[in-house]
Amino acid sequence: MHRRDADAQPGRPGAAREREAARMTRALRLGLPAIAITVAVALALSDWPIGWHLWLDHPYIAAFAAGLALLFVAGAVVDAHIRRREARRWHGLGFAAAGEFASILYDTAVAMAALSGTDDGYRLRVDIEFHLALARDRATELLRADVHEGGPCGEEALDLDALAPRLSLLVRDGTWRGSASQTLRVARSHLVEAVSRWTSTFAVLGDDEQFNRIARTVTIMDLITAVHIALVAIRSADDAEHLDPTEFSTFVTQWATLLASVDTELDFWNERRRVASRVDLSTLERHAPSRPLPVLD
Repeated sequence: MHRRDADAQPGRPGAAREREAARMTRALRLGLPAIAITVAVALALSDWPIGWHLWLDHPYIAAFAAGLALLFVAGAVVDAHIRRREARRWHGLGFAAAGEFASILYDTAVAMAALSGTDDGYRLRVDIEFHLALARDRATELLRADVHEGGPCGEEALDLDALAPRLSLLVRDGTWRGSASQTLRVARSHLVEAVSRWTSTFAVLGDDEQFNRIARTVTIMDLITAVHIALVAIRSADDAEHLDPTEFSTFVTQWATLLASVDTELDFWNERRRVASRVDLSTLERHAPSRPLPVLD
C-alpha cells in the first residue's frame, strides 16, 4: 500500500499541537522523579555541608522551600504509582482495543485491495463478503478482459500511479460501484461500533494517548464517507465513455488517502497489540505471506 507519514493525514485543526503537548507531558512525567530527587538533594546540600545562612536568617522561606520539596517528591511518587496502574490497565483493556482495531483495519485494507481487483484468497466476515464478493468478482473479470485487450491494468502491487488507471476502468461499471459502495459502508459501521465502545473507556481511564489515537480513526470513517459520496456522484453521470475529470480525480485522491490512513493506523495498533500480549502474535499485514500448514504423519 502507498504509505504516508502519520502527521500528514487530514484531521481537525489543532491536532498537531495536541500531539506535541501530549509528548511534552509524557516526557515531563517520565523525568519528574529525577527532577524531584535533584531538588531535594540540592536543598539538603545548601543546608549542609555548604551551610547557606539564608535558611537560618529566613526560617519562613526555609520552611516554605522544604514544604515545596516534600510536595514535589510526594507528587513524583504518586505519579509513578499512577503510571504503573495505567500500564496494568492498558495490559488488559488496551490489548483488547488494539486487537479489535487491528482486526477491523486489516479487514478494511483487504477489502479495498479486493475492490481494486487484488484477490489473495482471504475471505472476510459474512456481512462484508455479502457485498464484497460481487465487486471482487466483477473487478477480476473487468481487469482480466482489459489485460487481454492490452490495457494498462495488470496484477502488480498497486501504488498511486497504478491505482488511477485501474479505478478508471472499474468505476465505469455500475455493478462494481454499487457493491464497492456497500462494502465500504459496512466497513465503516464496524469502525463506528469500535470507536463508540472504546472512546468512553479510555476517557474514563484518563488515557489521553489512546483516546486521541482512537479519535484519529474518526478520520478514516470520514474518508470512507467521502469515497462513498464520490461514488454516488460518479454514478449520477452514467456515461461509460466519459468520466468527469474533476469528480474522478477527487475520487482517486480520496481512495489513495484512505488507503494510506488505514495502513498507518494498522501499523500503530499492530504495535500496541504485540506490546500488550503475553504471547508472540503475528502482525496483521495484508502483504504478509501465509505460512504453510504442517504435514502430519
